[in-house]
Amino acid sequence: KVKYSSFARKHLKKLPKNAQFKVVKKIRQLKVDPFLGKKLRGDFKSQRSFKAWPYRIIYHYLPKEKLLFIDIIEHKQQVYK
Repeated sequence: KVKYSSFARKHLKKLPKNAQFKVVKKIRQLKVDPFLGKKLRGDFKSQRSFKAWPYRIIYHYLPKEKLLFIDIIEHKQQVYK
């Protein structure tokens, strides 16, 4: 199951259609294997990052609920600011 934060949903809708398609395709990959993304450090240590060039998908996975929660979808230059 996949849920989106309001921030992620808003930014996904603002992306160009071809970028939306690319990001959704990457999220489908994460549904199959939520551990594909790189573990983050510091303030983001409970989250993972997955590339959908030039965008990043920041998410966390709750294994007990089998829930993939998409926190942020943002351009790579803006995502960690």
